[in-house]
Amino acid sequence: MQKTTQRHASPLLPNYAFTLCVLLLCLLPPFISSSAEQKPFKGPLPNAPIAREGDHPFPPKTFPPKTLTLKRIYHHGSAGGPFSNTFRRLDFSAGQLSAAQFSADEETSFTVNSQIGKTFKPSAETFRMIRSIRTNGGMRDFMKSKGVDAYRWGFDLLPDVTDNDTVVSLAKMTNNAYNDANKREDWYDMEDKWGLNISFGWETDGLRGHIFGDADNTTLVIAIKGTSAGIFGGGDTAVKDKFNDNLLFSCCCARVGSSWKTVCDCYRGDEYSCDGECVQSSLESEELYYSIAKKIFEDLVDDYTNATIWATGHSLGGALAGLLGLTYGLPTVTYEAPGELLAARRLHLPYGAGVDYSQIPMWHIGHTADPVFMGVCTGPSSSCWYGGFAMESQCHTGRVCVYDVVNQSGWKVDIRSHRIHDVIERVLTVWEEVPECFVEEGCVDCGIWDFNDTGAVLKIGATEMCGV
Repeated sequence: MQKTTQRHASPLLPNYAFTLCVLLLCLLPPFISSSAEQKPFKGPLPNAPIAREGDHPFPPKTFPPKTLTLKRIYHHGSAGGPFSNTFRRLDFSAGQLSAAQFSADEETSFTVNSQIGKTFKPSAETFRMIRSIRTNGGMRDFMKSKGVDAYRWGFDLLPDVTDNDTVVSLAKMTNNAYNDANKREDWYDMEDKWGLNISFGWETDGLRGHIFGDADNTTLVIAIKGTSAGIFGGGDTAVKDKFNDNLLFSCCCARVGSSWKTVCDCYRGDEYSCDGECVQSSLESEELYYSIAKKIFEDLVDDYTNATIWATGHSLGGALAGLLGLTYGLPTVTYEAPGELLAARRLHLPYGAGVDYSQIPMWHIGHTADPVFMGVCTGPSSSCWYGGFAMESQCHTGRVCVYDVVNQSGWKVDIRSHRIHDVIERVLTVWEEVPECFVEEGCVDCGIWDFNDTGAVLKIGATEMCGV
């Protein structure tokens, strides 16, 4: 059956015509402008870098599609769980992949399109320093001393987020990150000299990441598992997932009411008064998935030093992918992720006036019926409140690509529309064009909170400076 094309107006920005720039070679002028009217809702290309003498060579604009297959799965236990030191890796050869007992609807091979664009990556020195830093205070001190100079603009292969099939493929990878692949018994225990050590129950605790790659392992995608909880779709790691959600996306340790149990002890007794230094220190918790995601990425990059690595994820997994992308300069595509700018600022990652979000390869895809993505899953009448989730953040880094299913398709705001399977089947595969992506200008998190002497550090606006 032929798809019905839905072309809708952007929910947050008016339509406007834009000039499509085409890079030419050598003696020709760098750009030729086209005055042809563009189709509405076609997501813009990331600004193409102008090739100048001495710049990185600019490869051909178009590339053949890449076929990515499942290469490995990582699992790392959380610090407070029964298997806190568990760090395991499951590898898949082509033969093992074909023989694996996956569910009937689980794909293991995906096609994506790519294009050359700008990146914002840490220098070699910064990369080494980030790997050696063990505390949030250490990261703060390093970024204070270096600021955005610790990162460098460059060029690399990026996912083509204007291509709907690529957006769908990456979304399906995030869906697979929720699935159980524990049919095999040959997981490598990485914390014990790679010896085999089979136990029961370890898979119910911690963070999981699926790695997809092309045949020659030059392009890899790390898909990070999101929240496992009843209101978000169910799963086996719900307790620690909720802890991370409430720590990363609440204004003050999930203090949203007197009856709530907070995840850190930073509330100061007065309404909307919070110890900002305490909040930042709380992010040094060993149960924070961000530090685990870094560990998984660092193992991957050690094995594939020259590979281009992209990050993706859904919900909490999407926010973690975004934080990982900011830390290491990874091209990142997320789905229905809560606003992660709040967490990025508190973790002292690059942000704000020192970073042009319209240039970095970071795209957050979501729709207007998802209260988590839109930052409206708050208050006593919300599903998040009933589920014990303090999802108070709204602002995203990079750019957002918003499907306006409320105004254009008649949807109601409903937490059930947050689930990645519903997003794939009811949005991404129905709409034939990706909405135009844009920076959330003027977005502010936690504006009513007083963070004492660190208010300037923790009240997050889009114009704050990096490294403060």
